[in-house]
Amino acid sequence: MREFFGLEGPFNKYGGMIADMVLVSLMWLLFCLPIITIGASTTAMFYVTTRRIADREGYITSDFWFAFKNNMRKATILWLIIFVVLVLLFMNLLLLTNEEVTFEGGIFGIVLPAQLVFLFMISIMSVYIYPLMARFDMGLVQVVKSAFYMSVRHFLTSVCCVVMAVAAFFLFLRFPPLILVAPGLYAWLASYMIMKVFKKYRPEMDRDPAAEIAEIEAKKAEERWKRERETPEPSDSEE
Repeated sequence: MREFFGLEGPFNKYGGMIADMVLVSLMWLLFCLPIITIGASTTAMFYVTTRRIADREGYITSDFWFAFKNNMRKATILWLIIFVVLVLLFMNLLLLTNEEVTFEGGIFGIVLPAQLVFLFMISIMSVYIYPLMARFDMGLVQVVKSAFYMSVRHFLTSVCCVVMAVAAFFLFLRFPPLILVAPGLYAWLASYMIMKVFKKYRPEMDRDPAAEIAEIEAKKAEERWKRERETPEPSDSEE
């Protein structure tokens, strides 16, 4: 029992994780209130969760505010673009499914699937857009290109994250108090999978700075040793 409640015990470890999820969720909700800042708030949330998974030191509140402030412009622009596209898609879908609206020929069988595919692609791309902005210094076009590539290249991860997001949304609708933990829980679970994808392209990501410095010093020492071995020793000249 003492081990269970100890500093390194499961109670302290998982209790602290749940508390962090609640704090992240509350901050995400607070910074989403103007609606226009949802993108920046989501980016900040993923900045916090991906760093915690990598055991990077820091405080949740200061890390959240740092990422929110630094990504405000880019995240807001992308969020507004995505929001407008989603509104247009949903309006088109409502129009297509309206019984009073008729379409000539077979256009219905083409337009409706195309709209659904486009909606699905935006959904899986959104899985990577905000984490990419949170952890990498990229332009808007590069973020979209990278998100599209990763969403297709790592299709299973993309679908799993979308399913988790949809499940979290419906759980919230059924049990509204879950809003206090659902955003942070989703971000934490999604970050585990997303970070595995990121590290396929950036293996050195989130490495311990001390270990990296030690490795660099070891390589320099090895290079000096090789140069010393390759340099011939001076011989005594006979008079």
